[in-house]
Amino acid sequence: MDFGTVFLILMLVIIAIVLGVAITVGVLVSRGVLGLVKISKPKIDSAKRSALKVRAESTTGPVAEILKQRVALSESLEATRRSLGVAQSTGQYTGNLESIFNTLQQTGTVMEHQLVVAQHEPDPAVQALYAKTLGVQIEQITQTAKGVRNALASAAAPRGDVELKDLTRTLEIEATMLKNWSKTYTDLGTD
Repeated sequence: MDFGTVFLILMLVIIAIVLGVAITVGVLVSRGVLGLVKISKPKIDSAKRSALKVRAESTTGPVAEILKQRVALSESLEATRRSLGVAQSTGQYTGNLESIFNTLQQTGTVMEHQLVVAQHEPDPAVQALYAKTLGVQIEQITQTAKGVRNALASAAAPRGDVELKDLTRTLEIEATMLKNWSKTYTDLGTD
Protein backbone atom coordinates (compact mmCIF):
# COMPACT_ATOMS: atom_id res chain seq x y z
CA MET A 1 0.00 0.00 0.00
CA ASP A 2 1.21 3.41 -0.80
CA PHE A 3 1.23 6.35 1.59
CA GLY A 4 -1.88 7.99 0.03
CA THR A 5 -4.07 4.91 0.57
CA VAL A 6 -2.94 4.52 4.20
CA PHE A 7 -3.53 8.22 4.80
CA LEU A 8 -7.02 8.00 3.24
CA ILE A 9 -7.94 4.97 5.38
CA LEU A 10 -6.69 6.67 8.55
CA MET A 11 -8.64 9.83 7.72
CA LEU A 12 -11.84 7.81 7.12
CA VAL A 13 -11.41 5.99 10.45
CA ILE A 14 -10.80 9.29 12.27
CA ILE A 15 -13.85 10.87 10.60
CA ALA A 16 -15.99 7.82 11.55
CA ILE A 17 -14.81 8.01 15.18
CA VAL A 18 -15.43 11.77 15.38
CA LEU A 19 -18.91 11.36 13.84
CA GLY A 20 -19.71 8.51 16.25
CA VAL A 21 -18.64 10.58 19.26
CA ALA A 22 -20.53 13.63 17.98
CA ILE A 23 -23.72 11.66 17.43
CA THR A 24 -23.43 10.00 20.85
CA VAL A 25 -22.85 13.32 22.59
CA GLY A 26 -25.70 14.90 20.62
CA VAL A 27 -28.12 12.14 21.62
CA LEU A 28 -27.10 12.29 25.28
CA VAL A 29 -27.39 16.07 25.39
CA SER A 30 -30.76 16.11 23.63
CA ARG A 31 -32.14 13.47 26.00
CA GLY A 32 -30.88 15.45 28.95
CA VAL A 33 -32.47 18.62 27.63
CA LEU A 34 -35.74 16.82 26.92
CA GLY A 35 -35.65 15.34 30.41
CA LEU A 36 -35.19 18.79 31.91
CA VAL A 37 -38.06 20.12 29.82
CA LYS A 38 -40.34 17.30 30.99
CA ILE A 39 -39.39 17.91 34.61
CA SER A 40 -39.77 21.70 34.43
CA LYS A 41 -42.94 21.85 32.28
CA PRO A 42 -45.40 21.32 35.18
CA LYS A 43 -43.59 23.95 37.23
CA ILE A 44 -43.64 26.42 34.35
CA ASP A 45 -47.36 25.77 33.79
CA SER A 46 -48.01 26.26 37.50
CA ALA A 47 -46.08 29.54 37.48
CA LYS A 48 -48.07 30.74 34.45
CA ARG A 49 -51.36 29.86 36.18
CA SER A 50 -50.26 31.70 39.32
CA ALA A 51 -49.30 34.77 37.30
CA LEU A 52 -52.65 34.63 35.51
CA LYS A 53 -54.47 34.46 38.86
CA VAL A 54 -52.59 37.48 40.16
CA ARG A 55 -53.34 39.45 37.01
CA ALA A 56 -57.02 38.46 37.22
CA GLU A 57 -57.25 39.74 40.79
CA SER A 58 -55.32 42.93 40.19
CA THR A 59 -57.00 43.95 36.94
CA THR A 60 -60.35 45.72 36.65
CA GLY A 61 -63.07 45.90 34.05
CA PRO A 62 -63.89 43.39 31.34
CA VAL A 63 -60.25 42.24 31.15
CA ALA A 64 -60.49 41.05 34.76
CA GLU A 65 -63.57 38.99 33.91
CA ILE A 66 -61.83 37.47 30.89
CA LEU A 67 -58.76 36.63 32.98
CA LYS A 68 -60.96 35.05 35.66
CA GLN A 69 -62.62 32.93 32.99
CA ARG A 70 -59.20 31.79 31.75
CA VAL A 71 -58.23 30.84 35.31
CA ALA A 72 -61.50 28.94 35.89
CA LEU A 73 -61.14 27.08 32.59
CA SER A 74 -57.52 26.16 33.23
CA GLU A 75 -58.08 25.01 36.82
CA SER A 76 -61.16 22.98 35.95
CA LEU A 77 -59.51 21.13 33.07
CA GLU A 78 -56.32 20.55 35.08
CA ALA A 79 -58.25 19.14 38.04
CA THR A 80 -60.19 16.82 35.73
CA ARG A 81 -57.00 15.70 33.97
CA ARG A 82 -55.39 14.86 37.32
CA SER A 83 -58.48 13.00 38.58
CA LEU A 84 -58.76 10.97 35.41
CA GLY A 85 -55.04 10.20 35.45
CA VAL A 86 -55.15 8.97 39.04
CA ALA A 87 -58.24 6.87 38.36
CA GLN A 88 -56.60 5.25 35.35
CA SER A 89 -53.31 4.65 37.18
CA THR A 90 -55.13 2.84 40.00
CA GLY A 91 -57.10 0.68 37.60
CA GLN A 92 -60.47 2.27 38.32
CA TYR A 93 -63.00 1.73 35.57
CA THR A 94 -63.36 5.00 33.68
CA GLY A 95 -65.54 3.88 30.81
CA ASN A 96 -65.85 6.51 28.10
CA LEU A 97 -64.76 9.38 30.36
CA GLU A 98 -61.31 9.66 28.76
CA SER A 99 -62.85 10.24 25.33
CA ILE A 100 -65.26 12.79 26.79
CA PHE A 101 -62.41 14.57 28.55
CA ASN A 102 -60.28 14.64 25.37
CA THR A 103 -63.13 16.34 23.51
CA LEU A 104 -63.61 18.70 26.45
CA GLN A 105 -59.91 19.52 26.46
CA GLN A 106 -59.94 20.30 22.73
CA THR A 107 -62.92 22.58 23.25
CA GLY A 108 -61.10 24.19 26.17
CA THR A 109 -58.08 24.89 23.95
CA VAL A 110 -60.30 26.64 21.41
CA MET A 111 -61.96 28.65 24.17
CA GLU A 112 -58.56 29.60 25.63
CA HIS A 113 -57.54 31.02 22.25
CA GLN A 114 -60.78 32.98 22.02
CA LEU A 115 -60.27 34.33 25.54
CA VAL A 116 -56.75 35.48 24.62
CA VAL A 117 -58.16 37.29 21.59
CA ALA A 118 -60.80 38.88 23.82
CA GLN A 119 -58.17 39.90 26.36
CA HIS A 120 -56.17 41.77 23.73
CA GLU A 121 -59.19 43.50 22.20
CA PRO A 122 -58.57 47.25 22.49
CA ASP A 123 -62.23 48.28 22.89
CA PRO A 124 -63.59 47.70 26.42
CA ALA A 125 -67.17 47.46 25.11
CA VAL A 126 -66.20 44.62 22.78
CA GLN A 127 -64.24 42.99 25.61
CA ALA A 128 -67.36 43.09 27.78
CA LEU A 129 -69.36 41.43 24.98
CA TYR A 130 -66.66 38.76 24.64
CA ALA A 131 -66.70 38.18 28.41
CA LYS A 132 -70.47 37.77 28.44
CA THR A 133 -70.61 35.50 25.38
CA LEU A 134 -67.63 33.35 26.26
CA GLY A 135 -68.64 33.21 29.93
CA VAL A 136 -71.64 31.02 29.11
CA GLN A 137 -69.47 28.58 27.16
CA ILE A 138 -66.76 28.55 29.83
CA GLU A 139 -69.42 27.74 32.44
CA GLN A 140 -70.62 24.80 30.32
CA ILE A 141 -67.08 23.45 29.98
CA THR A 142 -66.31 23.78 33.70
CA GLN A 143 -69.63 22.13 34.62
CA THR A 144 -68.94 19.25 32.22
CA ALA A 145 -65.43 18.86 33.66
CA LYS A 146 -66.94 18.78 37.14
CA GLY A 147 -69.42 16.18 35.89
CA VAL A 148 -66.52 13.99 34.74
CA ARG A 149 -64.93 14.26 38.19
CA ASN A 150 -68.28 13.49 39.84
CA ALA A 151 -68.68 10.43 37.61
CA LEU A 152 -65.21 9.24 38.62
CA ALA A 153 -66.08 9.76 42.28
CA SER A 154 -69.37 7.89 42.03
CA ALA A 155 -67.66 5.00 40.22
CA ALA A 156 -65.20 4.77 43.12
CA ALA A 157 -67.90 4.88 45.78
CA PRO A 158 -68.01 1.85 48.06
CA ARG A 159 -70.68 -0.75 47.61
CA GLY A 160 -74.09 0.03 49.03
CA ASP A 161 -75.34 -1.36 52.31
CA VAL A 162 -77.67 -3.82 50.51
CA GLU A 163 -74.83 -5.21 48.40
CA LEU A 164 -72.66 -5.64 51.50
CA LYS A 165 -75.45 -7.53 53.27
CA ASP A 166 -75.77 -9.87 50.29
CA LEU A 167 -72.02 -10.34 50.25
CA THR A 168 -71.97 -11.10 53.99
CA ARG A 169 -74.80 -13.64 53.61
CA THR A 170 -72.99 -15.34 50.72
CA LEU A 171 -69.82 -15.47 52.78
CA GLU A 172 -71.68 -17.03 55.71
CA ILE A 173 -73.18 -19.68 53.41
CA GLU A 174 -69.75 -20.47 51.96
CA ALA A 175 -68.22 -20.72 55.45
CA THR A 176 -71.00 -23.09 56.56
CA MET A 177 -70.56 -25.25 53.46
CA LEU A 178 -66.78 -25.36 53.97
CA LYS A 179 -67.27 -26.32 57.64
CA ASN A 180 -69.71 -29.10 56.67
CA TRP A 181 -67.39 -30.33 53.92
CA SER A 182 -64.45 -30.39 56.33
CA LYS A 183 -66.50 -32.28 58.97
CA THR A 184 -67.69 -34.81 56.38
CA TYR A 185 -64.17 -35.62 55.21
CA THR A 186 -62.87 -35.73 58.78
CA ASP A 187 -65.64 -38.20 59.69
CA LEU A 188 -64.82 -40.34 56.63
CA GLY A 189 -61.19 -40.54 57.75
CA THR A 190 -62.11 -41.96 61.17
CA ASP A 191 -64.26 -44.81 59.76
